[in-house]
Amino acid sequence: MQFMDKFLRFIAENSLFTKEQPILLAVSGGKDSVLMAYLFAEAGFNFGIAHCNFGLREEASNLDEEFVKSLADQFKVDFYSTHFSTEQYASENHISIQMAARDLRYKWLEEIRSKHNYSFLAVAHHQTDSVETVFLNLLRGTGIAGLSGILPKRDKLIRPLLAFTGEEVKDIVVQKKLDFREDASNASTKYKRNRIRLEVLPVLRKINPEIEKTFLANSKRFHAVESFLTQAVEELRLELFIKEPNEETHIQISHLKELNPISLWIYELFSPYGFTEAVLSDLLRDWDNGSGRSFYSSTHQILVDRTSLILKPLVKENFEDLSIEALPYEFTWFHKRYKVYSADRADLSLTGFIQVIDFDAVKLPLLVRSWHQGDRFQPLGMKGQKKVSDFLISLKIPVTLKQEVPVIEDAGQSIVAILPWRIDDNFKVTPKTKKVIIFDEIKDE
Repeated sequence: MQFMDKFLRFIAENSLFTKEQPILLAVSGGKDSVLMAYLFAEAGFNFGIAHCNFGLREEASNLDEEFVKSLADQFKVDFYSTHFSTEQYASENHISIQMAARDLRYKWLEEIRSKHNYSFLAVAHHQTDSVETVFLNLLRGTGIAGLSGILPKRDKLIRPLLAFTGEEVKDIVVQKKLDFREDASNASTKYKRNRIRLEVLPVLRKINPEIEKTFLANSKRFHAVESFLTQAVEELRLELFIKEPNEETHIQISHLKELNPISLWIYELFSPYGFTEAVLSDLLRDWDNGSGRSFYSSTHQILVDRTSLILKPLVKENFEDLSIEALPYEFTWFHKRYKVYSADRADLSLTGFIQVIDFDAVKLPLLVRSWHQGDRFQPLGMKGQKKVSDFLISLKIPVTLKQEVPVIEDAGQSIVAILPWRIDDNFKVTPKTKKVIIFDEIKDE
């Protein structure tokens, strides 16, 4: 069959896998992944099927799972499935449902692939998916890598259905009279990808009926440019980055200033260490303003010296949570010492301490811990809640230092204070307060 020849040729040309290697197929039950499973079976490949039940479509999600299991039974291959609390995961991590489903899906699929010794994980993206991805990347803002679209192979992930356009997939499914499950959300334009597929691409096809073919050729060119740039950056990094015995790397500022375009080179040189474009823009703007300034990523620090930049990994200390069962109490947190004690409201002025709260408003014991993803509190003087991460950003605290900020929580799991910056409004001292808890920093004499 012509489509089978095209499928096998694509696998060979892109060196996706050999016939002897076992492949784990991610099958949702939709026409794309169902076709992929049928093609693998007809080609005689060694494969298993994995299915994720995200629990987003009530009974329909369970019917999808049953359908995919029957498909695995039909092919007499191993079947793996799991259920996710996708909405809960999205809420806890403050991300979209789509991002939550993606995170959960790929993490679990990789665990199954590794545990059961499959050589690769295959997903059923086709050429039209890749075109949509390029447009989404352009809308968000992207570099060369984002213009490459979806690649046929990256590490242990392969996409053999990139041999076909979305329309070709549809035609083959009809021709072979394959059963599949239809997700009603695919017809909704509330999702950006769907809007591009349903509203944007039909207009572009009037200009270029073979838009997928054009984008596929563009993707190969952009990926070649990306590979060329990556190699050039690696060679330049070896030349300019001088490693010292103490894990520091020194880079002469004068050599960096000779690069053109400088912003592109700086980003490519330092982004592997986690530095964002915004941080590197600040570095370019400020590196002539004298030594001593520091710039942070989640893993590294750049220190501006007189004539060079010093790049070094961050050494993070692992501090365990501390429980304050009784007062007074003293503790050390990331090289700072604090004392916590109680006093009568009438016996002291409320100035000179880093924070003071109403004793009767809290539930002991108190807990001292680091910031957690999703933490929220109501800063003193505000009516609504605010993410602790946003609050720290507003104070211009580097992301790398977030974990060094002590978060005080009471027994009711309410955040009482972010030391030394702010207490929660619900624990403020009022005219009715009789007793207070004082947080103070112990300064070295």
